[in-house]
Amino acid sequence: MIHHRGNIIGVRSHQNGDIASLCRDDGGEICGDLFIDCSGSHSRLIGQHFSIPLVSCADQLFNDRAITVQVPYSYEGDPIASHTIGTAQSAGWIWDIGLPTRKGVGHVYSSAHISDESALRELRIYLAKSLSEQKFSELSFRKLKFCPGYRARFWHRNCVAVGMAAGFVEPLEASALVLVELAAAMISSDFPGHRVVMDIIARRFNDRFKYRWTSIVDFLKLHYVLSQRNDSQYWREHTQKNTSSERLNEWLRLWAFQPPSKHDFPQIDEVFASASWQYILYGMGFKSKSRPTKLRSHNLSTYKNHLYENKKFVQQCISNLPRNRELIEKIQSYGLQQV
Repeated sequence: MIHHRGNIIGVRSHQNGDIASLCRDDGGEICGDLFIDCSGSHSRLIGQHFSIPLVSCADQLFNDRAITVQVPYSYEGDPIASHTIGTAQSAGWIWDIGLPTRKGVGHVYSSAHISDESALRELRIYLAKSLSEQKFSELSFRKLKFCPGYRARFWHRNCVAVGMAAGFVEPLEASALVLVELAAAMISSDFPGHRVVMDIIARRFNDRFKYRWTSIVDFLKLHYVLSQRNDSQYWREHTQKNTSSERLNEWLRLWAFQPPSKHDFPQIDEVFASASWQYILYGMGFKSKSRPTKLRSHNLSTYKNHLYENKKFVQQCISNLPRNRELIEKIQSYGLQQV
Protein backbone atom coordinates (compact mmCIF):
# COMPACT_ATOMS: atom_id res chain seq x y z
CA MET A 1 0.00 0.00 0.00
CA ILE A 2 1.29 3.46 -0.94
CA HIS A 3 0.14 6.54 0.95
CA HIS A 4 0.17 9.86 -0.96
CA ARG A 5 -0.22 13.25 0.71
CA GLY A 6 -1.25 16.30 -1.29
CA ASN A 7 -4.03 18.56 -2.46
CA ILE A 8 -6.24 17.37 -5.29
CA ILE A 9 -6.81 20.09 -7.89
CA GLY A 10 -8.41 18.17 -10.72
CA VAL A 11 -9.71 14.91 -12.17
CA ARG A 12 -8.60 13.24 -15.38
CA SER A 13 -11.13 10.94 -17.06
CA HIS A 14 -11.02 7.97 -19.39
CA GLN A 15 -12.92 8.21 -22.67
CA ASN A 16 -15.74 6.08 -21.20
CA GLY A 17 -16.27 8.59 -18.37
CA ASP A 18 -14.51 6.66 -15.59
CA ILE A 19 -12.01 8.49 -13.41
CA ALA A 20 -8.49 7.78 -14.69
CA SER A 21 -6.54 9.73 -12.09
CA LEU A 22 -6.59 12.53 -9.54
CA CYS A 23 -4.28 15.48 -10.26
CA ARG A 24 -2.20 16.80 -7.35
CA ASP A 25 -1.01 20.36 -6.88
CA ASP A 26 2.62 19.21 -7.05
CA GLY A 27 2.13 17.98 -10.62
CA GLY A 28 1.74 14.31 -9.71
CA GLU A 29 -1.18 12.02 -10.38
CA ILE A 30 -2.92 9.27 -8.41
CA CYS A 31 -4.11 6.57 -10.81
CA GLY A 32 -6.55 3.82 -9.90
CA ASP A 33 -9.34 1.49 -10.96
CA LEU A 34 -11.75 2.40 -8.14
CA PHE A 35 -11.94 5.71 -6.24
CA ILE A 36 -13.58 6.23 -2.83
CA ASP A 37 -14.90 9.76 -2.34
CA CYS A 38 -14.29 10.62 1.32
CA SER A 39 -14.12 14.37 0.74
CA GLY A 40 -16.91 15.15 3.20
CA SER A 41 -19.60 17.69 2.39
CA HIS A 42 -17.49 19.01 -0.51
CA SER A 43 -18.18 15.72 -2.33
CA ARG A 44 -15.34 16.46 -4.75
CA LEU A 45 -15.83 13.38 -6.94
CA ILE A 46 -19.41 12.11 -6.78
CA GLY A 47 -20.92 15.58 -6.40
CA GLN A 48 -18.62 18.09 -8.08
CA HIS A 49 -17.05 15.92 -10.78
CA PHE A 50 -19.92 13.56 -11.64
CA SER A 51 -22.71 16.01 -10.69
CA ILE A 52 -24.77 13.36 -8.91
CA PRO A 53 -27.53 15.46 -7.28
CA LEU A 54 -28.45 15.55 -3.62
CA VAL A 55 -31.90 14.20 -2.77
CA SER A 56 -33.16 16.67 -0.18
CA CYS A 57 -35.15 15.49 2.82
CA ALA A 58 -35.64 19.01 4.20
CA ASP A 59 -39.41 18.56 3.78
CA GLN A 60 -39.25 15.87 6.50
CA LEU A 61 -36.23 16.79 8.63
CA PHE A 62 -36.11 20.57 9.02
CA ASN A 63 -32.78 21.05 10.79
CA ASP A 64 -30.06 22.58 8.58
CA ARG A 65 -27.84 24.55 10.98
CA ALA A 66 -25.74 23.81 14.06
CA ILE A 67 -23.75 25.83 16.57
CA THR A 68 -21.05 23.84 18.36
CA VAL A 69 -18.84 24.58 21.34
CA GLN A 70 -16.27 22.82 23.50
CA VAL A 71 -17.20 23.23 27.16
CA PRO A 72 -14.74 22.70 30.04
CA TYR A 73 -15.89 21.03 33.23
CA SER A 74 -16.40 23.31 36.20
CA TYR A 75 -14.09 21.10 38.27
CA GLU A 76 -11.50 18.50 37.23
CA GLY A 77 -13.41 15.68 38.90
CA ASP A 78 -16.87 16.51 37.58
CA PRO A 79 -18.93 13.43 36.64
CA ILE A 80 -18.84 12.29 33.01
CA ALA A 81 -22.22 11.36 31.62
CA SER A 82 -22.22 7.86 30.11
CA HIS A 83 -24.78 8.85 27.48
CA THR A 84 -25.55 11.76 25.19
CA ILE A 85 -28.01 14.20 26.74
CA GLY A 86 -30.51 15.65 24.25
CA THR A 87 -32.62 18.65 25.24
CA ALA A 88 -35.38 19.94 22.97
CA GLN A 89 -35.48 23.65 22.15
CA SER A 90 -38.03 25.85 20.38
CA ALA A 91 -36.81 24.93 16.88
CA GLY A 92 -34.33 22.11 17.35
CA TRP A 93 -32.41 20.40 20.12
CA ILE A 94 -29.13 20.56 22.04
CA TRP A 95 -26.71 17.66 22.36
CA ASP A 96 -24.40 17.36 25.36
CA ILE A 97 -21.66 14.70 25.16
CA GLY A 98 -19.36 14.02 28.11
CA LEU A 99 -15.66 13.45 27.32
CA PRO A 100 -12.75 12.93 29.75
CA THR A 101 -11.50 16.54 29.72
CA ARG A 102 -14.48 18.51 28.36
CA LYS A 103 -17.98 18.28 26.94
CA GLY A 104 -18.98 18.58 23.31
CA VAL A 105 -22.17 20.63 23.11
CA GLY A 106 -24.14 21.82 20.12
CA HIS A 107 -27.48 23.23 19.09
CA VAL A 108 -28.91 21.81 15.85
CA TYR A 109 -31.88 23.75 14.50
CA SER A 110 -33.97 24.84 11.52
CA SER A 111 -33.04 28.18 9.96
CA ALA A 112 -36.60 28.40 8.59
CA HIS A 113 -37.98 28.51 12.13
CA ILE A 114 -35.40 30.41 14.17
CA SER A 115 -32.62 32.91 13.47
CA ASP A 116 -28.95 32.16 14.13
CA GLU A 117 -28.93 34.82 16.84
CA SER A 118 -31.93 33.31 18.66
CA ALA A 119 -30.48 29.80 18.36
CA LEU A 120 -27.21 31.01 19.87
CA ARG A 121 -29.13 32.70 22.67
CA GLU A 122 -30.92 29.43 23.51
CA LEU A 123 -27.59 27.61 23.59
CA ARG A 124 -26.07 30.27 25.86
CA ILE A 125 -29.01 29.98 28.26
CA TYR A 126 -28.52 26.20 28.37
CA LEU A 127 -24.78 26.52 29.10
CA ALA A 128 -25.13 29.28 31.68
CA LYS A 129 -26.88 26.87 34.05
CA SER A 130 -23.67 24.89 34.67
CA LEU A 131 -20.80 27.31 34.00
CA SER A 132 -19.20 30.12 35.95
CA GLU A 133 -19.12 33.56 34.31
CA GLN A 134 -15.36 33.30 33.73
CA LYS A 135 -15.53 29.93 31.94
CA PHE A 136 -18.61 31.06 30.04
CA SER A 137 -16.78 34.12 28.71
CA GLU A 138 -13.95 31.91 27.37
CA LEU A 139 -16.18 29.81 25.13
CA SER A 140 -15.71 29.85 21.35
CA PHE A 141 -18.74 29.04 19.19
CA ARG A 142 -18.66 27.60 15.69
CA LYS A 143 -21.55 27.80 13.21
CA LEU A 144 -22.19 25.05 10.67
CA LYS A 145 -24.57 24.80 7.71
CA PHE A 146 -25.72 21.63 5.98
CA CYS A 147 -28.33 20.46 3.51
CA PRO A 148 -30.14 17.40 4.87
CA GLY A 149 -30.19 14.72 2.21
CA TYR A 150 -28.31 12.01 0.36
CA ARG A 151 -26.97 11.42 -3.16
CA ALA A 152 -29.27 10.07 -5.85
CA ARG A 153 -26.53 7.48 -6.47
CA PHE A 154 -23.67 6.56 -4.16
CA TRP A 155 -21.67 4.41 -6.58
CA HIS A 156 -21.32 5.93 -10.05
CA ARG A 157 -19.00 4.44 -12.67
CA ASN A 158 -15.74 3.73 -10.77
CA CYS A 159 -16.40 6.05 -7.83
CA VAL A 160 -18.08 5.31 -4.49
CA ALA A 161 -19.11 8.03 -2.04
CA VAL A 162 -18.70 7.20 1.65
CA GLY A 163 -19.49 9.31 4.70
CA MET A 164 -20.63 12.90 4.27
CA ALA A 165 -19.75 12.76 0.58
CA ALA A 166 -22.72 10.38 0.27
CA GLY A 167 -25.05 12.53 2.36
CA PHE A 168 -25.83 13.92 5.77
CA VAL A 169 -28.90 14.35 7.92
CA GLU A 170 -29.06 15.68 11.44
CA PRO A 171 -27.02 13.91 14.17
CA LEU A 172 -29.99 12.70 16.24
CA GLU A 173 -28.95 9.03 16.14
CA ALA A 174 -25.35 9.37 14.87
CA SER A 175 -26.40 7.26 11.89
CA ALA A 176 -23.54 8.59 9.75
CA LEU A 177 -21.09 6.45 11.73
CA VAL A 178 -22.81 3.14 11.05
CA LEU A 179 -23.28 4.01 7.37
CA VAL A 180 -19.51 4.43 7.00
CA GLU A 181 -18.96 0.99 8.55
CA LEU A 182 -21.64 -0.64 6.40
CA ALA A 183 -20.29 0.98 3.23
CA ALA A 184 -16.74 -0.13 3.98
CA ALA A 185 -17.92 -3.68 4.70
CA MET A 186 -19.96 -3.92 1.48
CA ILE A 187 -17.20 -2.44 -0.69
CA SER A 188 -14.74 -4.91 0.82
CA SER A 189 -16.93 -7.98 0.44
CA ASP A 190 -18.16 -7.04 -3.05
CA PHE A 191 -14.92 -5.56 -4.36
CA PRO A 192 -15.15 -5.87 -8.16
CA GLY A 193 -12.65 -8.23 -9.70
CA HIS A 194 -13.04 -6.64 -13.14
CA ARG A 195 -14.54 -3.49 -14.65
CA VAL A 196 -17.16 -5.54 -16.54
CA VAL A 197 -18.93 -6.44 -13.26
CA MET A 198 -18.55 -3.06 -11.54
CA ASP A 199 -21.87 -1.66 -12.81
CA ILE A 200 -23.72 -4.72 -11.47
CA ILE A 201 -22.12 -4.26 -8.05
CA ALA A 202 -22.80 -0.52 -8.19
CA ARG A 203 -26.54 -1.07 -8.78
CA ARG A 204 -26.71 -3.47 -5.87
CA PHE A 205 -24.82 -1.04 -3.64
CA ASN A 206 -27.08 1.87 -4.66
CA ASP A 207 -30.26 -0.11 -4.02
CA ARG A 208 -29.11 -1.19 -0.59
CA PHE A 209 -27.97 2.25 0.53
CA LYS A 210 -31.00 4.07 -0.84
CA TYR A 211 -33.09 1.74 1.34
CA ARG A 212 -30.87 2.49 4.33
CA TRP A 213 -30.99 6.25 3.88
CA THR A 214 -34.79 6.36 3.50
CA SER A 215 -35.13 4.13 6.58
CA ILE A 216 -32.90 6.45 8.59
CA VAL A 217 -34.94 9.50 7.53
CA ASP A 218 -38.15 7.75 8.63
CA PHE A 219 -36.58 6.66 11.92
CA LEU A 220 -35.39 10.17 12.75
CA LYS A 221 -38.75 11.62 11.74
CA LEU A 222 -40.45 9.22 14.17
CA HIS A 223 -38.83 11.13 17.05
CA TYR A 224 -40.61 14.29 15.92
CA VAL A 225 -43.93 13.12 14.54
CA LEU A 226 -44.90 11.61 17.91
CA SER A 227 -44.20 14.81 19.82
CA GLN A 228 -47.02 16.30 21.87
CA ARG A 229 -45.29 19.67 21.92
CA ASN A 230 -47.20 22.47 20.18
CA ASP A 231 -45.65 25.68 21.54
CA SER A 232 -43.87 26.59 18.29
CA GLN A 233 -44.43 26.29 14.55
CA TYR A 234 -41.42 23.97 14.31
CA TRP A 235 -42.99 21.30 16.51
CA ARG A 236 -46.47 21.72 15.06
CA GLU A 237 -45.23 21.25 11.50
CA HIS A 238 -43.32 18.13 12.47
CA THR A 239 -46.56 16.39 13.45
CA GLN A 240 -48.34 17.19 10.19
CA LYS A 241 -48.74 14.10 8.01
CA ASN A 242 -47.59 15.87 4.86
CA THR A 243 -44.12 16.29 6.41
CA SER A 244 -43.71 12.51 6.84
CA SER A 245 -43.21 9.87 4.16
CA GLU A 246 -46.20 7.81 3.09
CA ARG A 247 -44.41 4.73 4.40
CA LEU A 248 -44.04 6.18 7.89
CA ASN A 249 -47.66 7.35 7.91
CA GLU A 250 -48.74 3.86 6.85
CA TRP A 251 -46.62 2.23 9.54
CA LEU A 252 -48.14 4.46 12.22
CA ARG A 253 -51.62 3.41 11.10
CA LEU A 254 -50.53 -0.23 11.31
CA TRP A 255 -48.76 0.15 14.63
CA ALA A 256 -51.90 1.55 16.20
CA PHE A 257 -53.11 -2.07 16.16
CA GLN A 258 -49.87 -4.05 16.46
CA PRO A 259 -46.29 -3.28 17.45
CA PRO A 260 -43.41 -3.00 14.96
CA SER A 261 -42.14 -6.46 14.03
CA LYS A 262 -39.45 -8.14 11.95
CA HIS A 263 -41.94 -8.29 9.07
CA ASP A 264 -41.78 -4.49 8.80
CA PHE A 265 -37.98 -4.59 8.52
CA PRO A 266 -37.00 -7.63 6.43
CA GLN A 267 -33.33 -6.81 5.74
CA ILE A 268 -30.74 -8.95 7.52
CA ASP A 269 -28.59 -5.91 8.36
CA GLU A 270 -31.19 -3.23 9.11
CA VAL A 271 -29.69 -0.03 10.47
CA PHE A 272 -32.53 0.12 12.98
CA ALA A 273 -34.31 -3.16 13.72
CA SER A 274 -37.89 -3.41 15.01
CA ALA A 275 -36.79 -3.17 18.66
CA SER A 276 -35.25 0.26 18.02
CA TRP A 277 -38.52 1.51 16.54
CA GLN A 278 -40.40 0.15 19.56
CA TYR A 279 -38.08 2.00 21.96
CA ILE A 280 -38.90 5.35 20.34
CA LEU A 281 -42.55 4.57 19.65
CA TYR A 282 -43.52 3.55 23.16
CA GLY A 283 -40.96 5.76 24.86
CA MET A 284 -42.82 8.69 23.27
CA GLY A 285 -46.15 7.46 24.63
CA PHE A 286 -47.59 5.84 21.50
CA LYS A 287 -50.34 3.28 22.16
CA SER A 288 -51.00 0.05 20.25
CA LYS A 289 -54.36 -1.64 20.80
CA SER A 290 -54.10 -5.16 22.17
CA ARG A 291 -55.18 -7.86 19.77
CA PRO A 292 -57.78 -10.25 21.28
CA THR A 293 -55.94 -13.31 19.99
CA LYS A 294 -52.86 -12.28 21.94
CA LEU A 295 -54.51 -11.20 25.18
CA ARG A 296 -54.82 -13.89 27.82
CA SER A 297 -54.70 -13.52 31.57
CA HIS A 298 -51.74 -15.87 32.00
CA ASN A 299 -49.79 -13.91 29.38
CA LEU A 300 -50.40 -10.69 31.32
CA SER A 301 -49.28 -12.34 34.54
CA THR A 302 -46.14 -13.67 32.87
CA TYR A 303 -45.41 -10.22 31.43
CA LYS A 304 -45.71 -8.56 34.86
CA ASN A 305 -43.39 -11.15 36.37
CA HIS A 306 -40.78 -10.63 33.64
CA LEU A 307 -41.03 -6.87 34.11
CA TYR A 308 -40.47 -7.16 37.85
CA GLU A 309 -37.50 -9.53 37.42
CA ASN A 310 -35.98 -7.29 34.80
CA LYS A 311 -36.24 -4.19 37.01
CA LYS A 312 -34.63 -6.09 39.88
CA PHE A 313 -31.80 -7.29 37.64
CA VAL A 314 -31.16 -3.76 36.32
CA GLN A 315 -30.93 -2.36 39.84
CA GLN A 316 -28.44 -5.08 40.82
CA CYS A 317 -26.27 -4.24 37.82
CA ILE A 318 -26.38 -0.51 38.52
CA SER A 319 -25.40 -0.97 42.15
CA ASN A 320 -22.20 -2.77 41.11
CA LEU A 321 -21.17 -0.42 38.30
CA PRO A 322 -18.43 2.20 38.80
CA ARG A 323 -19.02 5.83 37.89
CA ASN A 324 -18.14 6.66 34.31
CA ARG A 325 -15.16 8.89 35.18
CA GLU A 326 -13.85 6.26 37.57
CA LEU A 327 -14.06 3.59 34.85
CA ILE A 328 -12.33 5.76 32.24
CA GLU A 329 -9.51 6.67 34.63
CA LYS A 330 -8.94 3.00 35.47
CA ILE A 331 -8.81 2.10 31.79
CA GLN A 332 -6.31 4.93 31.18
CA SER A 333 -4.13 3.65 34.03
CA TYR A 334 -4.40 -0.12 33.60
CA GLY A 335 -5.88 -0.71 30.16
CA LEU A 336 -8.82 -2.95 29.35
CA GLN A 337 -9.01 -6.40 30.88
CA GLN A 338 -9.04 -9.28 28.45
CA VAL A 339 -12.29 -11.23 28.34
